[in-house]
Amino acid sequence: MRITDVSVVLHERKSPHLEVFGSPDGELPMGVLRIHTDEGIEGNNFVSMPSAGASEVAGQILKFFKPILLGRDPLDIGAIWSQMTRMSRFVDPMAIGSVDVALWDIAGKVAGLPIHRLLGSYRDRVPAYFASGHHHAPEHYAEEALYWQSKGWRGYKLHPPRAPWVLDSREPVEEDIRQCAAVREAVGDSMSLMLDSSWGYSYPEALTVGRAIQDLDFLWYEDPLAVDDIYGYKELKRHLHIPILATEMTLGGLYTLPAWIVERATDFVRGDVALKGGVTGMIKIAHLAEAFHMNCEVHFGYSALNNVANLHVIMATPNCEWFEVLSFNRAGDHDLEHLNYGLAEPIEIDSEGLAHVPAGPGLGVEVDWELIRSASAGELR
Repeated sequence: MRITDVSVVLHERKSPHLEVFGSPDGELPMGVLRIHTDEGIEGNNFVSMPSAGASEVAGQILKFFKPILLGRDPLDIGAIWSQMTRMSRFVDPMAIGSVDVALWDIAGKVAGLPIHRLLGSYRDRVPAYFASGHHHAPEHYAEEALYWQSKGWRGYKLHPPRAPWVLDSREPVEEDIRQCAAVREAVGDSMSLMLDSSWGYSYPEALTVGRAIQDLDFLWYEDPLAVDDIYGYKELKRHLHIPILATEMTLGGLYTLPAWIVERATDFVRGDVALKGGVTGMIKIAHLAEAFHMNCEVHFGYSALNNVANLHVIMATPNCEWFEVLSFNRAGDHDLEHLNYGLAEPIEIDSEGLAHVPAGPGLGVEVDWELIRSASAGELR
């Protein structure tokens, strides 16, 4: 089997639900990567945020990776991944992750097995937690957490109003603490709570918030300091007993994380298939963490097919306990469009709050081509 063509179908996505990273009017352009083979088997993935943009990342895939893919056996995933990562200084991380996931989609289809079976299945479902958007009142967070608790979900994570990309006036960190306290009061002790501060605090602010949420019995404290502040994270860990979760946005993927582990700058490692080298990169990171008896908590995938790919990785990762569902919905909007956008069938999350991995071969899901073509912006080759 050989790869015969690589292309990206661009799609002008616009959603009434999204309020994400300052995107105007819910606009979130995306693309569908298509890797074709001479046996008629096609691998897919979505190209979306966070990155330079769908069309820009698509351009990088076609410029840098298409020449090394054409004529190759798509099952040579390890060799292709190594070659792509050697080019990481020239491309957005999304480009590497997008291609790798599509190759694993092909591999599963060839084998007639879901990807997690090829990785070594550990389970077929995992608890989901809901990750909020950036709301502006404690009651908005509390209402949202209560809604998902009523649906059987077991965890809720706050993104506080002070996110670095929120351009309006920044409230003192005491406001973030107030939001966290309101949610804990609303849901009681039966729901796991987390805080993701999105690299928004100075060290004194991070220490203040950390002490407050550990008293509120939060499960973890995610990304309070700058993404590369190993020294600050080490100091924070010395003064807090709540687990610290970092490394989501560290550049370099697998090769950056050993320093964080040996310096004991984080309690868990973090990543997703979009930013950490696809399925190949994430399973390597999960095994690295497992060797140190650390959890590897998989971050949201930013697009629906990456979400599915994350699920496959999680099902083969005993040291991951949660599946993140990140909505960035407006307050009061409980739609799961962002989790599933572009899929012909949604990811199953049952009444007990468990996310189920698709059982079909490869990623196990089909692209909703009718939706994609309804707002097509052309195909790049």
